[in-house]
Formats: sequence, C-alpha cells, structure tokens
Amino acid sequence: MPEGIQVRGPNQFRVQVRRNGVYQTKTFEKLSDAQEWQRVTEGKVTGEELVDLKRARSTSLADACDWMLDGKHVGNNPDAKNVASKIRHWKDSKFAAWSLVSIHDWDLIEWRREVLDEDNAEDGDICGPAAECGAQTVIHRLNALSKVFQVWARAHRVPLENPVKPGVRPGKPDGRDRRLAGDEEKRLLKAAEKSSRPWLKAAIIISIETCMRQSELAGLTWDRVKLTSEYPHVDLLKTKNDRPRRVPLSPRALSAFKSLKPKGATAGGGAEPVLPVETGRGIIHAFRDIIADQGFPDLRWHDLRHEGVSRLFELTDLRENEIMAISGHLTPAMLARYTHLRADRLGARLPGGKLNSRRG
Repeated sequence: MPEGIQVRGPNQFRVQVRRNGVYQTKTFEKLSDAQEWQRVTEGKVTGEELVDLKRARSTSLADACDWMLDGKHVGNNPDAKNVASKIRHWKDSKFAAWSLVSIHDWDLIEWRREVLDEDNAEDGDICGPAAECGAQTVIHRLNALSKVFQVWARAHRVPLENPVKPGVRPGKPDGRDRRLAGDEEKRLLKAAEKSSRPWLKAAIIISIETCMRQSELAGLTWDRVKLTSEYPHVDLLKTKNDRPRRVPLSPRALSAFKSLKPKGATAGGGAEPVLPVETGRGIIHAFRDIIADQGFPDLRWHDLRHEGVSRLFELTDLRENEIMAISGHLTPAMLARYTHLRADRLGARLPGGKLNSRRG
C-alpha cells in the first residue's frame, strides 16, 4: 500500500497528507481516487502541483470562441453584441486553429504590428498608411480575446496562461477632436435636405442638440419621447453603459422631433421607432451618402455627439455632473478633454478678476 494511505475496511482507503505543517485526511472507496487526491493535495501544499493542460491542448481558439458564444458567457449588457463581434473576429484569424496553450504574448505583438502596420508608421504615429484598423479597434479585439481565455480557463478549472499581457495592447490613441467648422453645419443640413431619407436632417439636429449616441437614436421609440411634458425630454432605458438616463430637449431638438412625428399620431406615442432604421448602421450609411465628396473631410457621425458635448461646455453654465447626466458619460475623467473649452472663464476667478472685484 502506498505511503500515507491506509485500508480502513472493505472499499475504504484513508489518505493522510502531512506536508509543511499542514495535515489533511480524507477517505475514498477506490484506491485510484485516494492516490489522485493525495497527489493533488501534496502538490498544492508544496507548490509542486501537476498542471494538467490536456484539455487546453486539445481545444483550439475557434473552439473556445464557439463555447463562449454558444454558452452565452458574453453577457446580456448592451455592449454584448460588440463583444461577440470581436470574439468572432478571432474565429477568422490566423490563430483560429491554434491550441490555446500555443498562443503567446509575442505572437499577439507580432499580429498587432501587422494589423497596425507599425513598421511603416512615422515617428509619433500609431498606425502606418497600410494599417488594417485603428489602435482602439485592436485594443477592443485583444480585450475580447483576454475575456475568452479568462472565462474558459475558470469554467474548466485549467490554470491557462492569458497571452494578453501588459505590453501587448498598443498605446491608446488620443480621442478624436473633429468639430464642425465655419459653415459646415449649414452645408451639412442642406445636403441632408436633398437626401432620399427625409428623416436625416432632423436626426443630425437631434444628435448635436442631445448628444445621443447613434445606437440610442436608432433604438428610440415614440413612447419614450415626451414632447408635451412641462420639460420636454427623452427617456433612454438602455444605453451603452447599461444605465437609463433622461435627456432634456432644447427648443431646436423639440422642433426636430416634431418634424418626425407621424401625422395623426397620439399625444403619448406608441412603441413605433422614431427613425425608420433597424440599427445604428442605417444612420451611418445615410450619413455617409451625403458627405461623400461634399467637402466634409474626415467627418463621422460620432463627431456630431462630440460637437454637442463641446457646445454644452462652451455655450452653457452647466456643471460637469449635469453635462454627464445629459451625455451619459460615467466619470468626470471622460469629460477631461472638454474642460479646456472653459479655460478662458477661469480668469474671472483670479485675483483682480470680475468675480473677485465684485466680492471686494
């Protein structure tokens, strides 16, 4: 009988483990189970536990991705679809057939350099001219891959090394700062008027005035648009951050919504969509059609939200927490890039400034 195992009766094998001042005992019906428990327990106490990676070796990255998607381990938050799309990307990558234990951080760094074309990037740039995607997209994809490794390893109790280590992700790019300059807004709205989508002009105005995201606007229904309230507003039940919020409507936004309201509709409105699109992509496609070759260099739909937030800082005295309540940003740090728009007002609070002069 192996050392540390005693026969206590028919089909009773008691195991005693004494290592490093630790004493544990357990009884089993089979000798093989007793020996396995003894081996694992002694390994854990001494730090020499045998790591069985057989399951991880026989699982490809594509298999793990399928498990994540089929097992609904991605989650049910509003961003789940985006995470799922990033996971599907890895199913089509060059690593798809690789075993989970064969993917290392140096492999991902090489992949990152390829997709960002870092070898051809100029000093100070993140991506070269032939880059397949931007640094932020690469970060999102690597975050999704990291989630696959973490969740799969935890669920299968395999101490699998996560290859998405510090230094694998590229540096986070600076946020876009594209604003509507000169007569761009006027020309943009004029182009929208000529569009085959009669709702596009109003959608552009609403985006600027409310700072709503494209997905929020695409999923908005009339029952959540309160045009006749004492304080007209829109109730967003599900947002990117999975938090509901109430967005006040400026007179200009109110007018835009009224132009979209179907004739003969009830005051309260039903659950019909405000815009005739199924997803935010419908808005993007309509927007791209009017800016193509029309003198709007590098203008994107999301820039309208940035324009709206910037105007809240420039044209109002709203506090940062009030602007956060409108825009849906979670922390003041997310609005740090806008604070310079009010820097000129700080002079009034300096010694000798207008505010201090009044106090004197």
